Amino acid sequence: MRSLKVLILEDNPFQLMVLHQMLNAFRIFDVLTAQSVDSARESLLKSGAIDVAICDLYMDGPSGFELINELARQRSARAVIILSSAAPPVIEMAALMARKQGLKVLGCLPKPVSLGGLGQLLESYERTCSNGDGANGN
Repeated sequence: MRSLKVLILEDNPFQLMVLHQMLNAFRIFDVLTAQSVDSARESLLKSGAIDVAICDLYMDGPSGFELINELARQRSARAVIILSSAAPPVIEMAALMARKQGLKVLGCLPKPVSLGGLGQLLESYERTCSNGDGANGN
């Protein structure tokens, strides 16, 4: 995989660590981690735009929905992976919202995340980029 910059928004420390290790296994080392939306905002301010955001929808305080809105509005991410154990209609609503705002939705992963599932979504991002589709392809 080419060098990607990824943000993980996950409030469970163990799941956050596992996701980070999974990304490292795919040779993705430019990883920002955040256990809250506020922490994600701070990371983005310091390090700039990202390629892919992996967002848990349900958090204490501001939710992943809010971060997805901000990423789209500020054009600070090219694509998003929705991570949630929420009901399918809730996940579909989040994906639709992100697409309407111009984010590429790579897919939705249930918890716990599998290495294979994450790998497939990252590979789809790579294919999209190599085809020149970029952030506007949905």
